Parts: sequence; structure tokens; C-alpha cells
Amino acid sequence: QRARAFAEPLLEGETTASGESMLAHADAVADILAAVGGSPAIQAAAYLSYASAQLNRPEEVIGKVFGESFARLAVEAAKLEHVQQRSRANRQDSANESEQAGQQTEFVRKMLLAFSRDLRVVLLRLASRLQTLRHCAAVRKPPSPALLRESHEVFAPLANRLGIWQIKWELEDLVFRAQEPETYRRIAALLEEKRALREAALEQRRAAIERTLRAEGIAADVTGRPKH
Repeated sequence: QRARAFAEPLLEGETTASGESMLAHADAVADILAAVGGSPAIQAAAYLSYASAQLNRPEEVIGKVFGESFARLAVEAAKLEHVQQRSRANRQDSANESEQAGQQTEFVRKMLLAFSRDLRVVLLRLASRLQTLRHCAAVRKPPSPALLRESHEVFAPLANRLGIWQIKWELEDLVFRAQEPETYRRIAALLEEKRALREAALEQRRAAIERTLRAEGIAADVTGRPKH
């Protein structure tokens, strides 16, 4: 709450590269972090990382209010995002699209690895990228090919290696939705048609396992969920 109050006046009227309100983006990133078990501290850092870009001496100012650890994290996360945006813009200006695409993807991978000494920075970038794709899907704005490639080849595998499955599969779904909209809609419709059957089968299996356990004298509550 303190970090949001600090950031709100600084982010007023600011927008992300995708056209989303910066404060709304920060709110959504904090929500994503909370959903994957992120602490209040990492949620606070989401606001401070965006606020830092609006300050002349961010590390000094944020350090005085929130401490050196928060200040370093906010500045590092903002620095990583800025470098990635500049590199992506340079690639889009290049004539050799195919070669530059591979170079850009490898550059982003190396940058994330370089910053991985503090995994909180990487987590902030993963949540931010997921929210950018969510926003583009919500407003029906196609993300750039470079952003989709990064998301699929760098960010999703990184989330997978860190064991953050929710971010991993949602990144993959959103990239698929943007790249192959007709195929995505067809598969989504097929899954929805069979959802009731899958949920009924799941409930039958859940109840059967629970009955068997109780018959063996094991008191247990069994739960299940259909996969995405």
C-alpha cells in the first residue's frame, strides 16, 4: 500500500509501450505476483520499479523511503526493461529481419541471465510480460512479432525452469492465441464442448478414491481439477 501510494502520482498519465495505463499495469503485475505466492515485498517492488523511471535519482529517493534493498531491486528491474525495449526497437528498424530476430532473442536471454543473480528481478519481468500479453489480448491489439518471439522462446521456458507453471502456461497460451487465432479458437471451442464431460468424470474419480481411502480407514479429503 505504501509503495502504491508513492508510485501513483509519478505514474499518473503514463502509459506502457503497449498503450496500457502504467498504474493499471503495475496493479496487474502486483496481482500476478500475489497469485503465484509472491510476498508483499515483491508486490511493492513492482510499483517502485515503474516509479523509478520517473525519478532523477531513483536509487537515492527510493532508498530514503523504502531502504537500499528495495531501491536496488527497483532500479535493476527498470534498467532491464529499458534495455530490452531499446534493443527491440533497434531490431524493428533493421532490414535483415530474420537474422536480427534471432540476435534479439539471444540478447534478451543473456540479459535475463545476467540479472538472475537477483531472481526477484526476473520474477518482476515475467509478471510484467504476462500482463502485457493479457492487455493486448483484452484490447485486441496484436503484439509485435519480436515481443511474441521473446515471450515464447525466452520468458515461457524461463518460467518453466523456475517452476512457475501458472505464468509459463499462460504465456504460451497467449502467444498461441496471438500467432494462430483461428486454430486457438477452434481448440478452445472443442475443449469447452468436452468440459462438462471432463468435470463429471473427474468428480466420479475423486469420489471413488475418497471412498476407497475411507474403506481402508484413511480419513482424507480428495480434490481434483481439470487441466488447461
